[in-house]
Amino acid sequence: MIFLFAYLVKSAAQQAPGTIPGNGKPAGDAGAAMDQTRSLLQKWAETQRLVSSERSEWEQGKAMLQGRIQLIKLSIEETEKKTKEAQEKLADAKKRATEVEAEKAQVKEASDALLKAAPELEKGVQELYARVPGVVQEKVKPLLERMPKPGADLKNITAAERIQSVLGILNELNKANNEIASLPEIHEVAAGKKAEVKAIYLGLAQGYFVNAAGDIGGTGTPGPNGWNWKTDPSIAKKMIEVLDVMKKTVAPKLVELPATIE
Repeated sequence: MIFLFAYLVKSAAQQAPGTIPGNGKPAGDAGAAMDQTRSLLQKWAETQRLVSSERSEWEQGKAMLQGRIQLIKLSIEETEKKTKEAQEKLADAKKRATEVEAEKAQVKEASDALLKAAPELEKGVQELYARVPGVVQEKVKPLLERMPKPGADLKNITAAERIQSVLGILNELNKANNEIASLPEIHEVAAGKKAEVKAIYLGLAQGYFVNAAGDIGGTGTPGPNGWNWKTDPSIAKKMIEVLDVMKKTVAPKLVELPATIE
């Protein structure tokens, strides 16, 4: 169009003044036609500029929209990923909750069983307490005192605490039962006569004693109300030999002593 306009202007300039090329119309009409053509060309150019501007804006808008769409897609993917992770964690949490509930049920069942068994175990330990030497009694007495007394409120005492006391006492008794203990005690050595003696305990089953002079000895066995002691002068010298071996003042040797098995 621009080239056509330039061609028309050039052709009009080469024609005789006062006429329009080809049809002999007045020059004024030719000028008006040229003005109209110029105006049309200007409008066309303006339209092209607007179209180009709109196209440019549309391209920019399209690019922005595409960028936003991409961001939204990424956001959706990230949200879906997090949602999946959350669902997996929720499933794991539910599974763990189920396992915890099962464990709690097992613990409660075990606790109930321990609570049911605790009174009998405590009674058995208390009966054993009377049958152990005084030195062992002193060791386990704090644990024994932790046991609930008859008629005590048991709401604030757990099964674990009660069983722990029982096991603590049994552990001490087991240790004492595997040891040979020697300690001074006061024993009756004759009717109405008491004296300090050296007592020897073979675990929790058998005991012996001898006085300082080495002429009075005796044996002892545990009973439901404490230890029962009997004098036996015949073992006094043998007991002195045992004490010497225990003190390591003589070489180790076998010493025969009477024993009572109940």
